[in-house]
Amino acid sequence: MDYVILTVVMTAVFAIVSFNKHGKSVCAIGSSVAFILLLMYNISFLPVLNLSSFPDVWVEFMVVSFFGFVTYLLPYSESFNKAPKAFVALRTVPFIASLIVLLAMWGQCFHFYQADKFCNMLKVDTVSLDQFNHDLFPTSVKKMICIDAEMARKAAEDLLDTDPGLGSRVKVGEMTMQAINGSFTIDGGKKLTFEDGVIWVGPLEHKSFFKWISNDVTPGYVIVDATDANMTRRYIVTEVNGQKLSLKYLESACLWEDIEFHIKMNGYTDKGLNDHRFEIDNSGRPYWVLSAYEPTIGLTAKDSKGAIIVDAQTGELQAYSIEEAPEWIDRIQPEHFVFDQITWWGEYQLGWWNSLWKQLNVQCPTPGMTLVYSKGKSYWFTGIQSSGSSESTSGFMLVDTRDKTARYYKMIGVSEQEATRIADDIPFARTAGYHAIKPVQYNLRGVPSHFMVYKGSSGNATGYAFVSVANRSVFGAGSTPEAAEQEYLKRMSVSGLISHEDDAVETVSGVYTIRDITLVGETFYLLLNEVPGCEFSAANGVSHDLKWSKKQDKVHITYGKGENKYIPISEYKNLSLNY
Repeated sequence: MDYVILTVVMTAVFAIVSFNKHGKSVCAIGSSVAFILLLMYNISFLPVLNLSSFPDVWVEFMVVSFFGFVTYLLPYSESFNKAPKAFVALRTVPFIASLIVLLAMWGQCFHFYQADKFCNMLKVDTVSLDQFNHDLFPTSVKKMICIDAEMARKAAEDLLDTDPGLGSRVKVGEMTMQAINGSFTIDGGKKLTFEDGVIWVGPLEHKSFFKWISNDVTPGYVIVDATDANMTRRYIVTEVNGQKLSLKYLESACLWEDIEFHIKMNGYTDKGLNDHRFEIDNSGRPYWVLSAYEPTIGLTAKDSKGAIIVDAQTGELQAYSIEEAPEWIDRIQPEHFVFDQITWWGEYQLGWWNSLWKQLNVQCPTPGMTLVYSKGKSYWFTGIQSSGSSESTSGFMLVDTRDKTARYYKMIGVSEQEATRIADDIPFARTAGYHAIKPVQYNLRGVPSHFMVYKGSSGNATGYAFVSVANRSVFGAGSTPEAAEQEYLKRMSVSGLISHEDDAVETVSGVYTIRDITLVGETFYLLLNEVPGCEFSAANGVSHDLKWSKKQDKVHITYGKGENKYIPISEYKNLSLNY
């Protein structure tokens, strides 16, 4: 209804500006055409109805005033001199007024006279590296993200192809990575349990406009476990906790069932909407989550103020402030908003002129950002480097994706792009022609580390690598994440990097009894009777005894004891073997 009212108001403006007693028919026809075109425009583009912060209505007002003025002059097209000068000047007032307002809004975007405001949009705490362990907890290699968006989509599409009847009606929508911590049952009563898990989730979208017309809803969504290197944990979900799913509000739907159209038509016409994401809550119920934002300095400095969620089945809407948003919502701060604000923070520490001429202490984020997860929280990560630098960083930054809390950790290190080049040059990858994708950053034994996946020509994962953020010569690669970790730990130990050990790790040696042992790829996994609740791992190269070990064998091992339940073994000897 708001857009119908806007259309009526703008048509009235057009009629008033264009009215000419010598050309009433032209004015009437022009107003009718204007109403139809304006209604089509407003319904299609959904301008933000906020006169103080957004330019949308003012731009429309200016365009309508201009064409109204042109229409007014049409009866005088043979001789413009006959047009009354006073009336001509009066009819330019709406156009000039809207132009002045837009110029005033645009003028606030200039950085040179309010660089301090742009700089202070992001409040950054500079902290020591010791704080890193408190903010980003040590992560087991089993919890590290091994699947990127492209691989997740391919895995989901392959799964969809197993059901031709379903694949002919729907397609996999945009995949979203999210943290999840809960359990629920899906089709056939299968129970899914996630403990500080990270998944890719995507809706089943209509395959075409005609499929939307004929089917109206889609039957659910797809989950791909982002930490599963083998991509076996992937599911088509059409039933949650015994209830059949019917997704009605989708990106592929039209008009009243389109996500943004549905939100705007239900009273949220004064908010900017950004970063559409499909997420599920911890009980598996599907939602759309959008960031609601406002420009805070002129038109360019956008800042997220909260989130709007839409139940993908019922269409129920709820707007939340940042503080009130449910815990399962990962992101409220869009990536490009945060990237811009980090850029301004780095450029304008000493003002605009310094950023342009002297460039003292000017810093900038490394290209792109990555999502980092820790204990159910998510952060935007980026390296921070001096202006003009391409390989090294002066530190890195973590920005909370919900409330925008930002911390800058000073540490000279390797940028994400250079880490990728180092990983590509490791003999394991170079000889096979593998190439690493953009790294994800983790805390491994207290050491900031880049973790990467190698891809072959098919786009599938072919290996894994670690590169230390602090030391470019400390790296490890292997065909499994565990094998890469073992190689990396060896180099960390030799270089002395394992000095910030995770959660007060202490070296422990002792004799234990094997409860169970299995081989996955090049890594052995052991359960020990004396250490319940922990899983131990060792690459084949740690000891030749591993391949001959079996249940009930007595073994002497050395490992780092801490809070981590997934523990790599550094030394191993089977006492039950008789060579």
